[in-house]
Amino acid sequence: MNVISSEKYENALKQISISDKQKLMLKAHYEAPNRSITYTQLAQAAGYDDYAVANRLYGQLGRDLGEAVSFQFADAETRPGEKFYSSSIGMPNAYTTGEFQLVMHHELSKAIQNLQMF
Repeated sequence: MNVISSEKYENALKQISISDKQKLMLKAHYEAPNRSITYTQLAQAAGYDDYAVANRLYGQLGRDLGEAVSFQFADAETRPGEKFYSSSIGMPNAYTTGEFQLVMHHELSKAIQNLQMF
């Protein structure tokens, strides 16, 4: 999987539609220590109790972002034959135990900073 440049992320962020709840999640992820966050924390940032809502909403954001730039999504490890759409946002934190954590791609965080989104 190749991560796209910050410039491509900037263009994609300008052209896709991001809901208010997705913006809250993206902001929480951007501001999280080491830009690493769980889906439970993403859900809480948007006012939800269930991480499944974050899976759906953040996954859709990842899909929209990735499709805007023809991103090569990673395969979903726990869902054979499906794509991990959030892989356009980040990848699993290999240095943690317990709940799954997603680490934001540096290029995406740079794009967010350049666009002064938060």
